[in-house]
This record gives sequence, C-alpha cells and structure tokens, in this order.
Amino acid sequence: MCETQVGFQGLMEQIAAGSEAAVERLLGLYGDHLCRAVRRRLSRALRPKFDTNDFVQAVWASFFCNRGELARFEHSAQLVAFLTRVASNKVVDECRHRFQTQKADVARECSLSDQTSRELAIPGREPPPSQIAIMNEQMERLRGGVPSRYRSIVELRAEGQSQEEIAEKLGVSEKTVSRVLNKLRSRVERGP
Repeated sequence: MCETQVGFQGLMEQIAAGSEAAVERLLGLYGDHLCRAVRRRLSRALRPKFDTNDFVQAVWASFFCNRGELARFEHSAQLVAFLTRVASNKVVDECRHRFQTQKADVARECSLSDQTSRELAIPGREPPPSQIAIMNEQMERLRGGVPSRYRSIVELRAEGQSQEEIAEKLGVSEKTVSRVLNKLRSRVERGP
C-alpha cells in the first residue's frame, strides 16, 4: 500500500472516530474540488442568486451525516467522485426547482430597472391613508390656533419647503421660521 493511501485511510479513520482536526484537514484538502464541481453545474441564471459555498456546505452536511460510511472510501479518487456527484445532484435539484416550478421560476423574475417593472405600482415612501388623515386633522387644528402671520409658515412647511426656502419666500429670518415651527411642534406633541 502506498503512503498517500495509508494517509487517506488514516484520515478517514480519524474522522470516523470524531476528530475535529481531521475534519478540518479533509475540508481543506477537498473543499476546492467541491467548489469547482458546483460552479461547473450551476446555471448562469442562478449564479447571482446562490453562493457556491451554500451548496458546498450542503454537500458536507450530507457527507458527515453518516460517518459510519466513511470506511467505504478506499482512496481519495473515490471520495472526490462521490463528493462531486453529491454536489452535482444538489445543484441539479435546485435548478429543477428554480426552472420547473412556477412559484420559484427565475425566468418570471424581472429587474426593477426593466421597463415592465416601471409600470408596476411599487410602494414608495408615501404614508398610509390613516397617517395622512391624522396629519390633515393636526394641520387643521394648527391652522385654527396659529396667528395669521404664522399660518403661511405652516402651510409652506406642509408643502415640503425647507426652513431656508420659507424664510426667503416670506422675507423673515430663518431663526423666526425655526422658532415658529418649534413652538407648533411642541404644541402638537402636548396634544389638544
């Protein structure tokens, strides 16, 4: 028996016995083989969706499920062939799932930058209707309790104008706008 074969069988025996150091060594020795096997089988359409390491970890999880079967590998070529086959099967299963089921079909997905997706109603930053109703109610209360000279500050701010823009439009200082808005904000926070 050659020395490398004895080394391989010794490694398998150590793994079967539960040696974590032997497991780490095995992962280091054969991890690259698994990565290559996964990359060869993974469809271009699925590459952006999956990390190669996810498949590699799934293969290792399957491999280590039954440590009693480790003795069946007489040399490293058998192990590499086995791991490659398991990796291939896992990738093929996921490809079937992603291409042959309507629910997960990647062919049905479209990018947000596509023209068709621009036509879709994509939720934005608009507040929900209930929040709009509450804001309108608060605005009405504010308008009623605000002196007429400050009413325009409130209305311009409600339109989305900045404090600087409001000050410039109304010919007042920015500090005045800030002071008025702070007073109104504290009044709203205190409630009616």
